[in-house]
Amino acid sequence: MTAVGSGPGSGPGSGPAGSAPGSGAEAASGTAEDLVRAKAVLLDRQGGRRRLAPDALRTALVDLHDFWLSSRCAAIGVTDRAALVAVGALGRRELAPYSDLDLVLLHDGRKDVDRLAEQLWYPLWDAGIGLDHSVRTPGQAVQVAATDLRAAYGLLELRHIAGDPALSEKVKQAVRQAWRAGVRNRFDEIADSARQRWAKVGDVAHRIEPDLKSGHGGLRDVQLLDHLAAAQLVDRPSGEVVEARMLLLDVRTELHRIAGRARDVLRAQDADEIAASLELGDRLDLARAISGAARA
Repeated sequence: MTAVGSGPGSGPGSGPAGSAPGSGAEAASGTAEDLVRAKAVLLDRQGGRRRLAPDALRTALVDLHDFWLSSRCAAIGVTDRAALVAVGALGRRELAPYSDLDLVLLHDGRKDVDRLAEQLWYPLWDAGIGLDHSVRTPGQAVQVAATDLRAAYGLLELRHIAGDPALSEKVKQAVRQAWRAGVRNRFDEIADSARQRWAKVGDVAHRIEPDLKSGHGGLRDVQLLDHLAAAQLVDRPSGEVVEARMLLLDVRTELHRIAGRARDVLRAQDADEIAASLELGDRLDLARAISGAARA
């Protein structure tokens, strides 16, 4: 895991690849307070300066949560016929400092699945960590993806965390196959959903205080391109779009770090600080860069 010190390869980590001290032991004992402490170290500023650049911070946050979750799963017996997978930001490896965790506990008929779920979710809740969660069999996962567009988007981004990897792969492939087979019948729903979101939130390229996540040209639209590419309706995003995605992710990461909480709307009073942090000049330079990314 990426170190929690001042740069790559440094820090007090004693677990795998620089994990925070005691994180494996505390995950086994049923508390997530160590996870909260390690995250605070990553976000702490030394002499007013950030420890990690935005992309390195996201990588470190993903590694930290993967390590804690896999340790917890090993401790409670998420092994055969069960798997923990991440969707959403953690599934995409795009975890911002205050993103919620989106987790799905998959199982193939295990009788103790309620116990497993409780022992996974409650430590996170008790530590005040935002959590979206569900428990699904493979059949239930495919069914909900066929009827709930948001769930389908999430399951298309499924990433195995712990437990039985064959079960995770089975669900991943089944959801993708069903998505490709049925997407043409859902295209109007997909387009209408996007248009409603754009009408509500507005264009990232044109707003003084843009919504980096949900606005027209924002991160949800980049994810939508990924989903359509998975259905083989469009090509994979170009290099220009990949660069735009990275800029929007970096700005959103800095926005979370400055605000100290989840925030997607870039407020005018934060723009100069974020521009300086990303070495993009001033707020006007930042606005031009974001507008260009949204247009891409």
